[in-house]
Amino acid sequence: MKTTRYLFALAAATLLPAAALAQGSITALGTANVRASGISPDGLSVSGYGSNLAYYWSTAFPAFVSANDGLGTEVKISNGASFMSADVNDPATSLKTAARWDAITGLWTSIPTLGSSSGTSASTAYDMSGDGGRVVGLAWVSAGQAHAFAWTPTGGTVDIGLWLPGPGWSSRANAVSSNGQFAAGLITSPQRAIRWDLAAGTGTYLGSLNPSDPVFGSSTAYGISADGTYVVGTSNFRAFIWSAATGIQNVGALGTPGSGNAGYGTAVSADGNVVVGWNGANFINSEAIIWKRGWAAPEKLQDYLVNNGVPEAASQWQVLKYAADISDDGRFIVGWGTTTGGQSEGFRVEMPVALPSAYCTAKVNSLGCSPAINSIGYASMSSNQPFLITCSNVLNDKSGLLFYGFAQIAAPFQGGYLCVQPPSTRTPVQLSGGTTGFPNCNGQYSYDFNALIRSGVDTRLFQGVSACAQYWMRDPASIPTVGLSNGLGFVINP
Repeated sequence: MKTTRYLFALAAATLLPAAALAQGSITALGTANVRASGISPDGLSVSGYGSNLAYYWSTAFPAFVSANDGLGTEVKISNGASFMSADVNDPATSLKTAARWDAITGLWTSIPTLGSSSGTSASTAYDMSGDGGRVVGLAWVSAGQAHAFAWTPTGGTVDIGLWLPGPGWSSRANAVSSNGQFAAGLITSPQRAIRWDLAAGTGTYLGSLNPSDPVFGSSTAYGISADGTYVVGTSNFRAFIWSAATGIQNVGALGTPGSGNAGYGTAVSADGNVVVGWNGANFINSEAIIWKRGWAAPEKLQDYLVNNGVPEAASQWQVLKYAADISDDGRFIVGWGTTTGGQSEGFRVEMPVALPSAYCTAKVNSLGCSPAINSIGYASMSSNQPFLITCSNVLNDKSGLLFYGFAQIAAPFQGGYLCVQPPSTRTPVQLSGGTTGFPNCNGQYSYDFNALIRSGVDTRLFQGVSACAQYWMRDPASIPTVGLSNGLGFVINP
């Protein structure tokens, strides 16, 4: 990339409309008394539970379906709805045991335990990785002591509770990263949040928000980001977010934190910019919350949606009680609440996103065509989908490039209009292609701006930034010998 400064007066500079906001949505998942408990990292599949039975839902088949013998309330699902984790009644022992469900066979397979039980339970599954290849949870090592475990089909069940000292301590893995490399949960005596590095075989205590006891004060981790960088949970009646770079940080609670009014972080987006969870005294008397980086405190998820163009969050729901999980890109949130009809039901939220919008005027080229900038997708820090900035109606077989900046203008330039205020940054040169043999306007350009964002090459490109772009191309028969498209404004989403 190159940064270019144009040395001329910028006449007619204007403040132009920002990118449009695409309407979000909230979808009731359609089965009474089934609560959504997990979402696949790609946001396309949802797991749930009702009457202690496991269910799954997907965009391909948008209705909750019972997964045969699956049990429990911590039901989780992989990408493609290929696998789920929950519990089953193991026929060999008659004990409730952590298990994994395979969509191909439709069967549950019990996960080997750590050799003991407590009451009717031998182990409990709490989460699974994005590909379904790793399951974490707790398993009993004696009638009064449980250890966190991590399981894979090839490595079997590993007692990760042994990785930290403390005879008689119990532990539990509440979450595993999408890539399966890290887990998060708690260890008792005292109760402390922990992140496990499953490759290194180590654990790290995350600290506490209690100012009088920041090391040993009570804390619990409930969620972890896609690559394990960020962990969320609760401490000192407040939701928290942790990373190795920052340590434990306060997300907060609704109102004044204290007994009967605590904030809990249950899940976090891949980039750590969005945290969801719940606030209240317990699951029944609770409200779903959302927090974004830079906010001083969380907001009610219901209020956030209504204030951002999703009125159905209030007109169709009495209250959104619990936000259980979030997709890696921060676009989708699942949980449960009470509908206006008084029914407990699961929900799936699609967050509003800022969409690109065209502005400014293209320069008519030497064949009388107006190069037209357009886009496919939207700019995002964490989405693995492309954001293609395209240009059509351009001369065939001519070199051109996209350049971008951070302020929109409309200033006379090279026989047309400059739509991006300098300084601007160039992307690599492209060839327009198109039909060869004679001059025509069926050439086109395309550039994946999300790939640039993900690369980290330009540190100015981060969530919430407003940017704009324009294409420049060769036009030998024009005076001067260049062409210009109109401009495209966009905001970088989470």
